[in-house]
Amino acid sequence: MAFETPFDPLEGFAEIERLVSKVYFRFSHLFLHHPELRDFWWQMAMDEEQHASILLACKEMIENYTDEAVDPSISREKADQLKAQITAYLSKGTPSITIEEAFKTALEIETSEIDTIYSKLLQLGGPKIAKTMENLGVPASVQRQKLKSALRRFCKDPELLAAAQQF
Repeated sequence: MAFETPFDPLEGFAEIERLVSKVYFRFSHLFLHHPELRDFWWQMAMDEEQHASILLACKEMIENYTDEAVDPSISREKADQLKAQITAYLSKGTPSITIEEAFKTALEIETSEIDTIYSKLLQLGGPKIAKTMENLGVPASVQRQKLKSALRRFCKDPELLAAAQQF
């Protein structure tokens, strides 16, 4: 009889943040010929790695808290759904991609619930820990602004530009 290990949302979503970083690292490698885009995607990937590390640091900080309460919307099912979405993209083994396709994928990822859940997870340790953790990394709102700015700079697709305005 197989026992399912308890779901740890901090570990689960740290893994998702790392998967997102792999997507962005892939974009960086696919745009080696375009230094500005290459560097943009590399930095986005590093920001996601930082988010993963912050979640794991938060886990360590609150490990012995007895009053920890996880928001019920942060479930294994939600983590599995997001993980499957990102893993499906990674399993494609994309040998090349257009600038627009990269930004479309990034918008799909960044408009998913990942950022909302990340913010909720940082709140587990209370407002002081949440603020400390938020100050350690690039806040999701800043990362979204960088993405919107880069999209406006590098993309001409009116649909993507309109989607970025809603973001």
